[in-house]
Amino acid sequence: MTLKRVSIIFLCVIGVFSAALAQNQAELLTEKVNEAVALLEVFDAPAAQQILDETLARDSSFAPALYAYHQIELMYGNLNEAQDFVRKAIVSNPTEQSYRDKFDELRDLINQIKDAQREVDSRNYDTAKRIYNELIEKNPSIAEIYYRLGFVAIQEEDYDAARDNFDKAGILAPNVEKYTKAKNILAARILQEAINSLRSGDLTSAERKTLTSLRINPEFGSAYSILGNIKLRAGDIAAAIENMEKAVHYNPESQSAWYNLGSVYRRDRKYKKAEDALQEAIRLDPRDAKSYSTLGQTYLAENNLAQAEIYLKKSIELDPESPAARESYGELLNNQERFEEAIVHLEKAAALVPNPRNKYLTNYRLAYAYNRSEQYSKALDVAREVTNVNTRFGGGWFELGIAYAKLGDSQNAINAFNKGRLDTEWRNLIDPERERLITGKELSF
Repeated sequence: MTLKRVSIIFLCVIGVFSAALAQNQAELLTEKVNEAVALLEVFDAPAAQQILDETLARDSSFAPALYAYHQIELMYGNLNEAQDFVRKAIVSNPTEQSYRDKFDELRDLINQIKDAQREVDSRNYDTAKRIYNELIEKNPSIAEIYYRLGFVAIQEEDYDAARDNFDKAGILAPNVEKYTKAKNILAARILQEAINSLRSGDLTSAERKTLTSLRINPEFGSAYSILGNIKLRAGDIAAAIENMEKAVHYNPESQSAWYNLGSVYRRDRKYKKAEDALQEAIRLDPRDAKSYSTLGQTYLAENNLAQAEIYLKKSIELDPESPAARESYGELLNNQERFEEAIVHLEKAAALVPNPRNKYLTNYRLAYAYNRSEQYSKALDVAREVTNVNTRFGGGWFELGIAYAKLGDSQNAINAFNKGRLDTEWRNLIDPERERLITGKELSF
C-alpha cells in the first residue's frame, strides 16, 4: 500500500470521526435546549437562562439555543432583544421557516404594544386594556404586558387590578427589579398621600389611603405603622398597638417601627413590653436619642430610678437639645430630691420650648424644684406661667400657693389653693395646706 493511499484512508477516518463528534455535540446541545424549554414552560426563566448561556458558550451560533433564548427576553419584557435573538437564529439557520414566522409575530407584537401605549397616552384606557388582554391571550408568559396593564389600572384607580397584574409580572420575571418592585412602589406612593393627609389633620382620608396601600401590599410594614399612628390619634390604643405589632412583624429591621411600638406600649402602661421593644430599637440604632429617652421614661414610670437615670443621661449625651429628655431627667432628680441638679435640666428644657402652652408641665416641675430649694420668687414667676396657660391644672395652683405662702402672702396663697382644689386630682393634697393657712398656721413643709 502506497503512502498516498494510506494518507487518503487516514483522512477519511478522521472525517468520519469528526462528523460523529459534531453529531454528538449537536445532540448534546439539543438536549440542553430542550431542558431549558421545559423550564420556560413552567416560567423558570433564571434556570433556563443559565442552561442556554452554557449552551451558547459552547456554540454561539447554535440556532435552537438562540431561538429559545428569545422566550427569556420576552418574559423579561425585552421585546427588541427577543427579536434580535430570533434574527440571529435565522442567520444561523436560514431554512427554518418557524424562525421567520416568529420574527414576524414579534414585530407585530411590538407594534401592538406601541399602539396600546398610544391609547394610554391619549387616556383611552378601555382600548388599551383590550389590546393588552388580546396580547395576553396569545402570549400569556410576557411579563411586560402585565406590567403595562397594571399601570393602566392605576390610571383608573383600580388598585386591586394593578396589584394582581404586578404580581403576575413579578412571578414571570422574578429577577427583574422593575416588575418585583412595582407593587411596592405603588403602595409607597399611596402611603405618602396618606402621610400628607395625616400631617394636615385629615384622619379619615389618611386612613382610607393607608388601607388602600395595604390592599395593594398586605405585608407593607410602613403602612401598618402609619395606620397605628392614625388609630393612636383617634384614641384607639388597642388598634394602635395591633397595627404597630404588625409593622414590626413585617419589617423587623425597622428601628422606627420598634420605637413606635415601644412608645405606645409605654403609653398603655405595658411597661415590660415597652422595655423590650425600645431595647430592640436601640439595638438597631444605638445613636437614636429618642429611644433612650423613652426607655428612661418607661423606667421612671416603674419607679426604677437607677435604670431611668442611665438611659436619660445617655439620651441627653446624644441629643443635648432634647427638651423631653431634659424634662424627664429633671423629674427623676426631683423624685430623688436633687433639686439643684433638677433646676439645671428643667430650665434648659423650658428654654428649648418657646411656646408656653407646650411646656406647662415642664414649668410645673421647675416651680416644684424652685420651691423645694427655697427659691420662692422664681417659683412664683414660673408657677404663674403654668396657671396662665392651664387654669384647670391643680399642680400649677398648688406650687403658686406654696410660693406665696413662703413669701408671707397667706391671702394670695389661700386664693391659689382655692382655685387649685377645683382639680379633684389635687384636692386631697391641697386641702390640708389650705386649712393650715386659714387657721393661721404655716405650711407643713
